[in-house]
Amino acid sequence: MIMLHIEDSIVRQVILPATPGVVWQKSFASAQALASWFPQAIEGDFVEGGSVDFIWGELRCECRIVRLDPGKCLVYQWHPGDAFRLSSHPEGELTTVEFLLEECEGGTKVTVTESGFLRIAKQRQGMAFEQNFGGWDEEFPKLAKSYGL
Repeated sequence: MIMLHIEDSIVRQVILPATPGVVWQKSFASAQALASWFPQAIEGDFVEGGSVDFIWGELRCECRIVRLDPGKCLVYQWHPGDAFRLSSHPEGELTTVEFLLEECEGGTKVTVTESGFLRIAKQRQGMAFEQNFGGWDEEFPKLAKSYGL
């Protein structure tokens, strides 16, 4: 039997050759900006406190926008691992995804951190962590690619 070591967080980083303001406007400022690289489409109220659906083909994941701080960060919560509504599982099992933009030499360092996996019920925890670990490996490089990297 293979045991998966589950961490509480998944972290990825990239440095983009643009200022935080430009990165924000191009890649995070609106549903259209975010959907230019992640996910395929977004429907709903893309404002702080709003609820949106992230859409990949037939897959729809409901998210709550927790924080929109222009030029600095975007934070949302969802139930990871599958196409879930916010009401699909207990509120305490939501993970939090934060995109943090920081000015650095060479442009803007963008860090995505998804945290809260250890709060998920044991029967879903491994699957959620494994799917999202691989999911970020697939999705996050699309951001760098949109800047020609």
